[in-house]
Amino acid sequence: MRNTFTFIDLFAGIGGFHRALSQIGGKCVLAVEFDKDCQQVYKSSFPNTKFVSNIREITRKDIEDDGSNQSIESIDKSVPDHDVLCAGFPCQPFSIAGKGHGFLDKTRGTLFFDIVQILKVKRPEYVILENVRNLVSSKHTETWRTIITTLRDLGYSVSEKPTILSPHLIPKEYGGAPQVRDRVFIMARKGNHQSIEIDREPFKNKGHNPFHDWKIADYLLADSEIINIKKYRLRDEEKMWFDAWNDFAENIPTNSIPTPIWLDALKPVPKITKDMAKWRQDYLRKNSQFYNENQEFIDQWKKKTWDKDGKITINDFPPSRQKFEFQARRLHKTKEGRTIKNLVMQMRQSGLRVKPANYLPALVAITQTSIIGPDVHKGIKEYRRITPNEAAKLQGIDGKIFVDAGIDDAAAYKQLGNGVNVGVVKFAACQLLPKAWTNL
Repeated sequence: MRNTFTFIDLFAGIGGFHRALSQIGGKCVLAVEFDKDCQQVYKSSFPNTKFVSNIREITRKDIEDDGSNQSIESIDKSVPDHDVLCAGFPCQPFSIAGKGHGFLDKTRGTLFFDIVQILKVKRPEYVILENVRNLVSSKHTETWRTIITTLRDLGYSVSEKPTILSPHLIPKEYGGAPQVRDRVFIMARKGNHQSIEIDREPFKNKGHNPFHDWKIADYLLADSEIINIKKYRLRDEEKMWFDAWNDFAENIPTNSIPTPIWLDALKPVPKITKDMAKWRQDYLRKNSQFYNENQEFIDQWKKKTWDKDGKITINDFPPSRQKFEFQARRLHKTKEGRTIKNLVMQMRQSGLRVKPANYLPALVAITQTSIIGPDVHKGIKEYRRITPNEAAKLQGIDGKIFVDAGIDDAAAYKQLGNGVNVGVVKFAACQLLPKAWTNL
């Protein structure tokens, strides 16, 4: 594809922005990333891109000294001219020490300040910043205001209204994927323009219903296609936990299954205290009512053993595995055919969570990697975790980048969990950049 614009990729991770903008005609002229493992993947993927390990090598005379700002001439020489500045920047709390000295001073000591230093010198036409959704929570109101006001003080038009995007809410033809991953995008254009707003019409015109249209099976591999498939399958004790709760789901003689179910709350009378939170009281009452309506089945189920030696009952499971979140009532409206084998699962601190196989929760560290039931895809024989290759597809990336870079699974899961979604970035960029630039 013919290059029509240039960009720099700050806090670049494994190159989500690079991949997205390259696909629509961009050429990366500088990348900056601090994490060693991410550097390894990025350099392997884009060996010809100018690379800097620490943004403060560009913006500071002394990396450790917040007050040692680099000269305009030095920054200008270090950073190539570019049309678009991209940054999936870390969100650090801003100091109130700068009060009375302008919004820019409030950002001092943070990595956003280093972005600003580059913007002041290079003045790119467009800016695309990405961060976690929590950035626009009530807890970070002042931080959000500081970012927006600072960009405006630098001469950029930017909307005060946050743009929150997730791949599962974008149709596939526009770059979406079946993964819930809410992220805030801050999109700015140099000059006094109308604020940038995301066009929602593509969603409406396609009649897109994200909760029904996606099928995670389309993104999965058959077991036979996966090298060393055994390492992604569950350990014996993990199988035991799922077997127990699958037996419960398949055989409980009611369709009114509360969420969550807590084993220690399945008793005739709920144990409620005056100082207990209302939400907890409600859960305890619902669990108690559920127990009284299904006592015979539940009592027998509690006595069942799940290990080979016939000694371990559900009462012996770890506390977090004695909790069950059945979030598939829409799929299983009746007892007929009810199972967790055709669902996707997560082992969380709050319990075993099971959901329809339409889309996955956000990719996170390996300890909470999503688990696929054997009936989700015809090529899967047993419960197993999604592989880094499958997780990469959900991020719009070819998973072979990790093999090529010599990165192990744990690092790959972490990098994917921290990375930007390529399809979402591409969708956002096409809303911001001129159509003549994006070759679409």
